[in-house]
Amino acid sequence: MRYLYRTYLLPALSGLLALSASCAGAQPPGDYPVKPVVMVVAGPPAGGTDAIARIAASELSQNLGQSVVVDNRAGAGGIIGTKVVAGAAPDGHTLLMGQVATNAIVPALIKPRPYDPLGDFVPVALIGTAPDLLVVSAKSGIKTLDELLAKGRAGAQLTYASPGVGLPQHIAGFALAKTAGIPMQHVPYRGSAPAITDLIGGQVSMMFVTPGAAVPFLKSGQLKALAVTSRERSRFFPQVPTVVELGYPSVEETGWFGVFAPAGTPAPVVQKLSSHLGHALGKPQIREKLEAMYLEPSPDTSASYFAGFVKSEVAKWANVVQKLGVSAE
Repeated sequence: MRYLYRTYLLPALSGLLALSASCAGAQPPGDYPVKPVVMVVAGPPAGGTDAIARIAASELSQNLGQSVVVDNRAGAGGIIGTKVVAGAAPDGHTLLMGQVATNAIVPALIKPRPYDPLGDFVPVALIGTAPDLLVVSAKSGIKTLDELLAKGRAGAQLTYASPGVGLPQHIAGFALAKTAGIPMQHVPYRGSAPAITDLIGGQVSMMFVTPGAAVPFLKSGQLKALAVTSRERSRFFPQVPTVVELGYPSVEETGWFGVFAPAGTPAPVVQKLSSHLGHALGKPQIREKLEAMYLEPSPDTSASYFAGFVKSEVAKWANVVQKLGVSAE
């Protein structure tokens, strides 16, 4: 009997204990989170993504009972910060405030892919969406998109600025040039601010830009909005026509922002985070903060909704990049 115990039962018992420990390790702690949570922003402080992340982090801090710290990891067009989260422990203590560029466009544009937008992350909640505005300098005297393109057809060299290679604004400009059949030179900048400065000064012809960055200059009369990239007119800019109604549906694009966790993060943790973010977006004061940045708060913050949304966006942008032949230059 002693031989049987040592030969068969002891190894079996050890294996069972090891399996039990493994399964226990895969489960989230009942009191999650057990330490401060880090929300990575794959960009610099004071940008649009950063502002949205700080609103979400503040709300999560109050609801989770642990501090949620925003960690800016700028560089390589958002690849550096995004990869940090892709490689983090899947325990819910490292999150990403992702957006359309980092989690849909970059993986389609950069070869080889720096990360798998679907396989390396778990979508937690969609925060909101925002189209871009096509703007020109008010000094140019251009009032409509047709007037702008007429200059190009007449032989004028048109240039379009963007806040960076691979961002939606870069691809929108590329799509407009290709659809209109007019050569346009892309001039990438490190962010919207320097691009807008040069646009106002006449160094570039036009740019697609986020509403939050453009509005102060629209109000001051330094910029003129010619079109919005959404399919329907924006409630924030009802007087601005869409690129679709102007005859350029291929230029349609809408930016979005949402929270992701590393792949393998336990479902109960994802659900807890999603629920808290949904509660936050239900607060009038939080919606007002987002709307002040011209962001349309998401009507559905469930993880399942966001997962389907991200899957469709990844497929869409892979098709756009291939169809247009746009490159990372």
